[in-house]
Amino acid sequence: MPERQPRPTELPLNDLAAAYIQAGETLFLALHDDVSARVRLVHPEAEYLEVSLGELGEFELYGIWSGSESDGDNCRLLYAPDHGTTEELLDSDGALAMDDIVRDLNRVLSHTFLHRWGVVQPHPRYEYRNHRRWIALTSSDRVAAIAGIVRGHLPDAESLICRFEYDSYGIAVGFEQVALTNGETVDIPCPRCTPDAEGSLWPHDVTHKLAHLLGQLYALPHLRSRHLMPCVDTRSDHEEQMWQLVLPYAATGTGSVDTPSHP
Repeated sequence: MPERQPRPTELPLNDLAAAYIQAGETLFLALHDDVSARVRLVHPEAEYLEVSLGELGEFELYGIWSGSESDGDNCRLLYAPDHGTTEELLDSDGALAMDDIVRDLNRVLSHTFLHRWGVVQPHPRYEYRNHRRWIALTSSDRVAAIAGIVRGHLPDAESLICRFEYDSYGIAVGFEQVALTNGETVDIPCPRCTPDAEGSLWPHDVTHKLAHLLGQLYALPHLRSRHLMPCVDTRSDHEEQMWQLVLPYAATGTGSVDTPSHP
């Protein structure tokens, strides 16, 4: 039986479907950025939102939490709907903004797009994990957050060279090299090409944190054009376009990417 040839109208469908998913991921990430910024206008220390996600799409906000204190204390509850005051909810323009924030959160969390960016986390308290989640607010300065993580393992790091590829799970990030201030480079073993390589620069969980932040930089066009520079590495085993991120020395961001402590 001869193989069926695709109709001409079928040919663009896969590419268009992939573009639709990519656009949705980027749009919802940008919406989450906007929600994070609006929450921090009222509560600058905010790092997490405590929410419930129902099976039928119903959404409820339970609280706004700070990050872990530097001395190891638990996160602090900054606002809860049942005992917040009107003054706490006023933004810089004097308008009551919480209803808008809840509406936008309900919009982005009703789809799976936002889950791929690592911002939807299990509730830190086991008894709430079946019906509540913690939503990590995006870092106010992703590049500064990346620089802090990388220099925590390589203090002389000057830039990071990596590659990006869209796949069925979102944006896959491949790490190539770290350039040092003395002009030398340190190779980052590729887990797919050299799975038995030893001497990783950082633990596996750090790789996930960096991949989420770098993927977000790449996904948002205004951040990609500002911070990522195309480059070429003739020694690389990969054919994808390489990108260089120059790490800043003055960290201006306050956003944290650490896992929350139990409230």
